[in-house]
Amino acid sequence: QWKIWNYIWQNSKVFELSLMVMHFANQRPVDELFQHRSFLLTWIDRIDNWALSDEFSNLLAKLYEHKPKAFKSLFETWNKSDNPWERRASMVGLLYYSRFRQKYVPYKTIIAMVDPHLLDKHYYVQKAVGWTLRECWNVYPDRTYSYLKKKAHLIPPGGWTAATEKLSKADKALLTQIRKKS
Repeated sequence: QWKIWNYIWQNSKVFELSLMVMHFANQRPVDELFQHRSFLLTWIDRIDNWALSDEFSNLLAKLYEHKPKAFKSLFETWNKSDNPWERRASMVGLLYYSRFRQKYVPYKTIIAMVDPHLLDKHYYVQKAVGWTLRECWNVYPDRTYSYLKKKAHLIPPGGWTAATEKLSKADKALLTQIRKKS
């Protein structure tokens, strides 16, 4: 089936069909994903919207969790890419939804991927910054909150809501004041 799904991915111009390919891949066991990683990772080249990007990031998070050493350098390369969808995947693919992860990427690694994109102009990269910080807060709340206090004025508009959505009203109000002062 993988040959068929890969063919569909590489050739389809229909969004819903491309999404079905991602859903198929995300239902497969992680060992099977790892076995097919050589062509799965090329799928990033056809991503041009947030929905496919998020589904792809789900797949990436599974792979990264399974074999972090095999994927860390790829994430670092994509984090510096001119392609905004690669930059987005390099952050969202670290945790996807943290509640689905059994092992977490170290805090330091997450922040190293987020920091370069605080001033990114691409809206969906800004959203990735916020999304990644929110998921980081789920796993490392104290360190992430300290980071948010230091960087509140730099968090991009497209990511602000997601980055702060899990915080208490008081904590969010404090960060908003910090943000307004800068």
